[in-house]
Order: sequence, then structure tokens, then C-alpha cells
Amino acid sequence: MNIERLSLDQLRVFAQVVDSGSFLAAARVVGRAQSAVSYAIATLEQQLGVALFDRSGYRPQLTPAGIALLRDARQVLDQADALQARAAAYSLGQELEVTLALDVFFPTNVLVDLLRRFSHDFPAVTLRLEIEALGAVAERVMDGRAMLGVLGSLPIIPASLLRIVLPDVLLVAVAAPGHALAAVPGRISERLLSQQTQLVLSDRSELTANLEFSVHSRLSWRMSDLGTKHALLRAGIGWGYMPRHVVADDLAQGRLCELTTFAHSPQGLSLPMQCVYRPDRPAGPALAWWLDALAALKTLQETA
Repeated sequence: MNIERLSLDQLRVFAQVVDSGSFLAAARVVGRAQSAVSYAIATLEQQLGVALFDRSGYRPQLTPAGIALLRDARQVLDQADALQARAAAYSLGQELEVTLALDVFFPTNVLVDLLRRFSHDFPAVTLRLEIEALGAVAERVMDGRAMLGVLGSLPIIPASLLRIVLPDVLLVAVAAPGHALAAVPGRISERLLSQQTQLVLSDRSELTANLEFSVHSRLSWRMSDLGTKHALLRAGIGWGYMPRHVVADDLAQGRLCELTTFAHSPQGLSLPMQCVYRPDRPAGPALAWWLDALAALKTLQETA
């Protein structure tokens, strides 16, 4: 066995024979003589040390070894094609990888739509996605770990970053039906809010160290994960602000109740969302796509 001398061409001929059903049909597809296709397969079998086809019948049939090795051959071909596509794109100025840092409040359904479109337009670009809160998004953009960020839960934009204003996300105060605040009629006073545990998003970034946003209770539980906060709210452990698109189904099904507090209008609290990026980072085609796609968003109020 000598796999060092294997060629991609041999593997492509192998796969084509399987797809076409015969050596002759494969020869027509690849534009070669049938003898050349037969020779390529025979050479491949010799180098692998196994028979790939049983030629005793009218049409060649894969042997057990051929069935197993076909999967490996297709995987090698797929990786080679991906390498070639990525190298060609990079030679034209396209990034090989894009890293985005998004605020936890950015609607998931909007993100999924953007990712689907991006994957279609840039199939050779690897995407890294980081979901963060507060200052962690801005920090990742500032130190270069992320090429672009979408801020929501951080009202202070560092002066070193350029920004594109996006549509607002609507926040609502919620609690479980059995929570004490759910039974309070009308707008809830600051005094009552301060007496109940508030669930608050936090992070470990230096940008938001010792800073508090929309915290009204002297007793607060802090966490960096929106999913954990959501679960605790539904369990009746405290109250807190959540994006309406995240809790819309809970409100409709009665798992959570919307609270009207002194701190926001009855319609909720509008949270400005902003796209941020460093002015010194060159924008290749893939990053430019994200800047344009985010700037074109008309609303972030769709329900998930």
C-alpha cells in the first residue's frame, strides 16, 4: 500500500464510476477513454492494496472495502474543493473567516435569517459567532477578537468605535404569575420594586465594572446568560426585564405576566441596538456584507 502517491484525480474518477454506474458512463462524463478510467481505478486499487470493484458482473459493483473507502474518498474531495474555493476567494480579497460578537438581546429569528443569507452568498467563509452581554461585545471588537459587534445592553459606546444605529428592541418587565409583583394593579412603584429580587444581566468586562443599568432593587441576582435568567423568571425566582420577542410565547401562554413599572411606559422600554466596528479594520466583501445587511434592517420587533 502506498497512499502517498494517491491523486485527487484518481479519487474523482472513483467517485464518478460509482455515480455513473459503469466505467463507460464515467468515461463519457470525465471526457476520457474507457481504458483511461479503467487504468485510473486499477492504479488506485494497487496503491490502496484492496479491490474497490467486483467486475464479475455486467456492471461493476462496489466491494465491501469499496463501500467503506468511498466515504473517505468523498470526504477528501470535499475538503480539497473547500480548500480550493477558500484560496480562490482569499486571492480576490475575501476573508477566510468572519468573527461576530452579538448582544444577547439580538433577536434569534433575525440572526438565523441573516446567517442563512450569508451562508448562501459566502459558502467558503468560516463564521465565528459569540453571544455576549453589556461591555463584553464592545471589548471583543476593541481588542480585535471580533470584526464586528452588535450592542444592545450597553448604553455607552466607546469613542474608539464607529457605529451604525439599528432598530430598537423592546424590553418588558416580567414575573411569573405567582410572583408578588404580578398581583399589583397599575404601575408598580419604585418602593415595591426595590423590595423584590431583580434578575439582572452582567458580564466580566472592564467596560461595565461597577456600572448598573435599569436596576431598581436593592436585592439583585446577577448572571451572564439570558437563558438562565429566562428560566429563573418562569420559576418565579425574581422579576426582570426581558426582550419581548424572547418572552412573547410565555406571555401568550400565561407562563409569565407583564409588569408595568414606574421606570418605563406601559408599552415597554425601547433598547437602542447599534452595530460597532473599528475604523482601522479593512472591510473585505464578507464583513461589508454584514455591515450592509445590518444597516438594512427595518425592525427587530418580530416575535421569535
